[in-house]
Amino acid sequence: MSAIWGAAISPLVTYVLSILGLAMVAVYAIFRLNSTQIIREKVWSAFVGDKDFNDEKLQSFAHDQLDLTRFRVVYGVQARSVADLHRLLSWMERYRFTPIEVKRARRWIDPSRDEPLNAPGKRYLVTCLVALAVIIAGFSYVSNKATASRTTMITMRVSKTWMWSDGTSVEGIWGKPWRIDAQSCANHTLPDTSLTGLTSTETTAICNGIPNGELRTTVKEGLTYQRWSLAAISFLILFAGIGVGVSAHVGLLAKGLARRLPQAGQRQTNYRRSQRKQAPRTTG
Repeated sequence: MSAIWGAAISPLVTYVLSILGLAMVAVYAIFRLNSTQIIREKVWSAFVGDKDFNDEKLQSFAHDQLDLTRFRVVYGVQARSVADLHRLLSWMERYRFTPIEVKRARRWIDPSRDEPLNAPGKRYLVTCLVALAVIIAGFSYVSNKATASRTTMITMRVSKTWMWSDGTSVEGIWGKPWRIDAQSCANHTLPDTSLTGLTSTETTAICNGIPNGELRTTVKEGLTYQRWSLAAISFLILFAGIGVGVSAHVGLLAKGLARRLPQAGQRQTNYRRSQRKQAPRTTG
């Protein structure tokens, strides 16, 4: 490891991205549960051992909350009370919706309403498709960078200057473009330190590090961590893309269920007619 420079993408960056990925999974789990009750129950039982309340009302309340949490996890429907669950079951029985159909359209079902299904419009589905296209493009770009890139960032320890390097030269990242390579070192046509931000000692170290391979060794080390970091970013992008794709698919399933509801089209027509009647008339 050089005392003058080091790889900008260090193992710490890779570790941070890994921790970020695990944190996202944990956040998703809590979001899916819509409660941390199960986690708190496990912590309580692990340290205390007693799982049930002594009071009958509290026991009933705790069991209801566990039923709600279990329903949220299994079916993904965000019920807020047992009464919501009963209302949802009655609605399913009335329109002959199966548990699998409700589970698939869970994102657009609110059991607290008399009519739980609220299917998305075309604008939402189009937005999902556009977002999915952007995510796919981002995933392709990052994946290509992870496999094809031969340059990485290095940083000087004294001046804190950041540069691109492929092991045979260095180039500036910010401001006006500049470059230091073996030819400029040999011909003494180096860019001014006021432009590069480097100290004279750092410039000399770069000129010495190019022929002796020390710069290439640092770049090789940085490329290894850079590829790991880009792979982690690709995974996060892929995870986001899967989420958007699932949301679009669930929206389509919800629209399919909405078409099976009787008089759904008639209610929409009546709503549009009432809107036209309420709209102010304009005179020419």
